[in-house]
Amino acid sequence: MKKAYAISIFCTLLILFMAGSALAQTCDRSDTSEAGRITTAQEILEANLGNYASRINHRAPDILHKDPFLTNSGHAEMLDYLDGYYSGSIYGWTDDREVTVKDELATTYPDGSMTYITTLQWTGTSAVGYYFQTGMSIMKFRPGEGCPYYHRDYWSEGDSWYQVPAWHNEIALFRGIYIGIMQLTGRCFDDDQDGYTKYAQARGCPNPGLDCNDFVPEINPGAIEIPGNGINDDCDHKTPEWGTPMSVVNAEYKESSDIANHLFLLCVPIGAVLLLRGLRRRK
Repeated sequence: MKKAYAISIFCTLLILFMAGSALAQTCDRSDTSEAGRITTAQEILEANLGNYASRINHRAPDILHKDPFLTNSGHAEMLDYLDGYYSGSIYGWTDDREVTVKDELATTYPDGSMTYITTLQWTGTSAVGYYFQTGMSIMKFRPGEGCPYYHRDYWSEGDSWYQVPAWHNEIALFRGIYIGIMQLTGRCFDDDQDGYTKYAQARGCPNPGLDCNDFVPEINPGAIEIPGNGINDDCDHKTPEWGTPMSVVNAEYKESSDIANHLFLLCVPIGAVLLLRGLRRRK
């Protein structure tokens, strides 16, 4: 009897788990009208501590979400991210979080896809005090789908200034702190998916904190440096990056046809000048 009872409990939990897994990989919004998609986008943005988990399925299963610091792909990572925001840290959003949707713009294209853009205002009280934040969000919908497959939040200048050398260290430091306070250190935040990350705190990556450019997959500590191309391919400033102009050309135009075309274009004006000089001398 006890054995049968244990088996029934196990089967019940397995069914619930499978149902939950299936639920977490679906889109529960079937309205593909412009008005319906706008409502879906608003409900995603206005999520709070009590309902954020149930609104995971307002997004497409392959959702790509980006904020100024992190990138999340799929429902599982999205839920992990929101868990950290709402309940994983004293710096996270609390149940009094309010979102005010301000200016909205929705454009539906001939193929049935749609882009939604809005300015926002977030307010609330966390364990460390009151916060007031403004920003902008963008969501994109594919043809025939009521859930967005792309969501981008802007509420910081950090991501747009990250590649400016004067700001790099400060922004990188804050991003690391951000990962830590949201208790997301076990995640691998690898923006260009090359196996390396710029975030030392993202211990879920095999090579944390070593990528000098997390936007280009060909640039990482495991790449081969191309001498003289002006790019720090291997993230090692000790290896040569700059060379003569022709070495840059040879590195940039790797195919022989490209090099031939480049030389042809270079020689045409020179040949024309020499030809004119020759004609003048004959006269």
